[in-house]
Amino acid sequence: MPDRNSYAEFILGAFRALLVDCARQYPELAKEFDRDYLRLSSAINSHGFRFALDVMPAFRKHLDKCLAEQRLTPSGLTHFGVTRQGEAIPRLFRGLTLRVFDRLGQLKDQPDVGAIRWLRELLGVFRKLRLESDIKDRGNTVREFYRIDAAVRCGSLSWDDHVSFEGEVDDNRTSFSDVPLSNDDSIDDLVPDRTAVSTDGFSDLLVCCQQVADLVTSQIGSFEPHQWNFKHGPGSVSDQSFGNHKYDFQRWPLRLESVFPCADFAVANFSLLEQESIQSAMSRGFFHEPPAKLHAVAKTIKTPRLIAAEPTSLQWCQQAVRSFLYARVRGSILSQFVDFQRQGKNGSLALAASLDGKHSTIDLSSASDRISCWHVERLFRRSPTLLRAMQASRSLWITQDICKYSPEYHYLRKYSTQGNATTFPVQSLFFLTLSLACVLTTRKLPVSLKSLRELGDCEVRVFGDDIIVPSDCSAALVGLLTALQLRVNDSKTFTVGNFRESCGVDAFGGQDVTAVSILERPSRASPSSIVSCVDTHNNLLNAGYYHASMYIRKTASLSGYKNIREVKHGDGAFGWWTYGSPSYGALKRRMSKEYHRPEIKCLQHTAVITRRPSEGNPGLLQFFTEAAKKVTSASSTLYHLAQRPESRLLLRWAPI
Repeated sequence: MPDRNSYAEFILGAFRALLVDCARQYPELAKEFDRDYLRLSSAINSHGFRFALDVMPAFRKHLDKCLAEQRLTPSGLTHFGVTRQGEAIPRLFRGLTLRVFDRLGQLKDQPDVGAIRWLRELLGVFRKLRLESDIKDRGNTVREFYRIDAAVRCGSLSWDDHVSFEGEVDDNRTSFSDVPLSNDDSIDDLVPDRTAVSTDGFSDLLVCCQQVADLVTSQIGSFEPHQWNFKHGPGSVSDQSFGNHKYDFQRWPLRLESVFPCADFAVANFSLLEQESIQSAMSRGFFHEPPAKLHAVAKTIKTPRLIAAEPTSLQWCQQAVRSFLYARVRGSILSQFVDFQRQGKNGSLALAASLDGKHSTIDLSSASDRISCWHVERLFRRSPTLLRAMQASRSLWITQDICKYSPEYHYLRKYSTQGNATTFPVQSLFFLTLSLACVLTTRKLPVSLKSLRELGDCEVRVFGDDIIVPSDCSAALVGLLTALQLRVNDSKTFTVGNFRESCGVDAFGGQDVTAVSILERPSRASPSSIVSCVDTHNNLLNAGYYHASMYIRKTASLSGYKNIREVKHGDGAFGWWTYGSPSYGALKRRMSKEYHRPEIKCLQHTAVITRRPSEGNPGLLQFFTEAAKKVTSASSTLYHLAQRPESRLLLRWAPI
């Protein structure tokens, strides 16, 4: 558990510095900010530092919805009660809030966007602080994971078989029109907002959805494994401890063998195959189906993120499917709606939508956990080769040791977890299909490539579960998502007003009001926390929060890391940004005899990596896989990691 007192002291110090910066912009509110600091101190002393990590971000979500709906309503959160009966303004940060809303909670005709930015900064500055969740919170997250998985609709094809399904996909068995509309499961149950779509209209929407899915799949085409690059991901795997050679496959399930033959994809060439019988391979467990391993990583103090480490062989083949999807989308008309590697257009479109209201931003809760095999087989039914590759390379079951009150082993009903290399592109294409179907249906456009070209790249944008659609189509999309067992995140979905949020960009009235987050408290025992603090300092300085940035710098220096140099603002070198000329203080300087340049001795961030030479069949397979990228002796990739990379800050001479 973290030291509660040290974290509380660090958090209060950061708030003190931020309020000083705020008082520089609003000097008339200086006394109000002093009272805000006393209120924060009282709240953190009473409820602990989780008040800043949990309660304040919750009020920020409430504030965002109130900005969109143009009226501030009571939140019911502790320490955010109103001052007087009949008013809507909370005590905490009252001065700033009154620059945005009137006393009755109505949004002003010309709200102070600077005050909105400050409110969101103060309320959310610690929402991403990296702290391990309590055992109880981790257990609740695992139980919710199991509950969601048990509720997803089963697929029509044999996704759970230990061999890959064969043959063509029957259109009569796999269609989005299969969503039940009987009396027991009527459209009233599926779509709460009946004003968005009628029963007949909803049936037409499902038909259009399937037509768009078939059109999307036609742009992707068939999957031929031999044409795509296989590789290993950067993360851990479930069936090997770190330090073992990933290219030395210990397991190759029969299901994988039917689509990705071991002889073609697991060895460098046929002559290196071991001369053993199928019976011998089976006896040593080579064709055994290993489970994925569920891990909890830090997300928020209350809810960790669950990621599954995939088995080595499955991850190897998932990367090939991922490369196929990335390449085919990039070379097709789909690229004007989705870009798997850049999200800048999504942010720009959200910024514009916050001013003109022409587009809505929609976010989903546990999106990847709710995408089932039922969804995937309908999305890609026109490409049986791709479906077979997905079925063969997905994990059938998982194991976990996070929650002792939940089953240790579990068969998955969802298509994949976070950790599967295909999860992100598959969910992006799935939500793109639903979005396009709603636009075409609402605007009564035919399902054709011509219609998609006419939409252009400023109508629909999708990046994972971040969706941007025209506002006149948002109600239909929300209804369709609900009918298909997806859950819209109401607190991060904006369809009215002048607030929008997408892909890390928060916007109000055409202006960026995105907050800077403090991710870690500096600690002498953790060099990576110092690196994070340097980045945070630079981000705060770039946003104009000068006292807050200096507080982070001072705290890091008191942790024992004083030899970090200053660098010019925007410089790519590691160090504290400064707008003036860098001051090197007591740091040692010299003229390099080797390079004939001035140098300074300072702490430099480096990752210490221990590698072992690759030998035998695994080494040869790695050579053929990676040699085209880099074969220089100094930094060759033709090794395998013996230990996890260790982040260090080392004193070294660096050019001035």
